[in-house]
Order: sequence, then structure tokens, then C-alpha cells
Amino acid sequence: MLAGDRTLAALGHQPLLQHTLQVAKTMCSGEAAQQQQLATSSTVPVAIVQPTWDSHRSERVKITNSTASAENLGRAIAIGKSCFGPGGVHQFRIYIQHLPDNNNCRIGVASSAYLTSNEWPGNGPNSWVISSMGQKWHASKGENYGVTWGQSDTITVTVDLDHQTLSFAKNGQDLGVAFTNLPALYDLSPVAFLLDKGDTVVIS
Repeated sequence: MLAGDRTLAALGHQPLLQHTLQVAKTMCSGEAAQQQQLATSSTVPVAIVQPTWDSHRSERVKITNSTASAENLGRAIAIGKSCFGPGGVHQFRIYIQHLPDNNNCRIGVASSAYLTSNEWPGNGPNSWVISSMGQKWHASKGENYGVTWGQSDTITVTVDLDHQTLSFAKNGQDLGVAFTNLPALYDLSPVAFLLDKGDTVVIS
């Protein structure tokens, strides 16, 4: 083939090449859109629960609607009523209304097997909490976690019963997963520990 013929042949193949590239580009765009759609559809909705404190299980605490305040010598334990369905992702919030002098406060969840009279939340196998001192506690083992928090802060608690994880956020800032291998139980309840008299939290 002469040089001129090769040039014409190359020019003759250009529309086909452009068409092929356009088809490939369209396919890639379609695949990306499909993957995006799958990712969006696979997102598990978060159920915002409306918990209330359980006056029968709570100790040394004054409960008024959604507010819990430590009484007498403090060391109060407020436990919410079980409000999580079987499976799914659930969230509740606790607002720290009164916590002077950087008092120690703990927030998290406890199972129905948790007995308030025997232990602080986080000091046994049936409760999982974080403390205002920047730690997480379970089975009497404390580890550094997140940041410190205190009066006027809001702690968001996310219970993922599908993946058995417990996560927290401070004023909307995600602090990450604190606990894994959480029991796949729907009888978990919100729990708060208030060290001194007058320490007050509001659940929502």
C-alpha cells in the first residue's frame, strides 16, 4: 500500500475509532452511575429514637420528663427505657445541662442484665460507655477515646445492631466507633452516670 493509501485508510478509521471511544465512555459513565445508585440504595437509614428515662431502674436520680439530675451524694445512674428495635441503626442524644468543675460523667448503653447497684456504667460486662474525661469504658477497662466534653455539649450515641458497633459524636463531630462486637440485643437501653449532686443531663 502506498503512503497516500495508508493515510486515507487511517482517516477512514477515525470515525469508527471515535465511535468506539464514545461508546466506552458512555459505558463507564453508566457503570459509575449504577455503582453510585447501588451505594445510595444500600445506605441504611438511621432511626432517631425518642427515649425516656426509666424511673424504676434508675438510682439516686431525680427524673422529670427527659431530664435526669443527680440527688443527695451523687453517683447517680439514669437508665432509659429500651427503645431499639431488632436490627437497624438507632440514634439518641444526651445534652449535658449541668456539669460543673469538669465532673466525671459517663454516657452509653446498658443491657437488661446490667444491675445499677453493683457497678458504675462501664465497670462490668453489661454496659458500654464513654466518659467526659476522654475515655471509653467496658468491663472495667478504660481506654483513650475521642475528646473531653462537658457542660453545654451534646453527645450523640449511634447503636448499629446490624454491625454490632457503638459510636459517638460530640456536638455533631463524629468521634468514630468506640466498641465493636456489641451483643446483637434489642434490649439495650441508654445509660448515664452522674458523679455529683446537681449534675444534670437531658435525653432526646
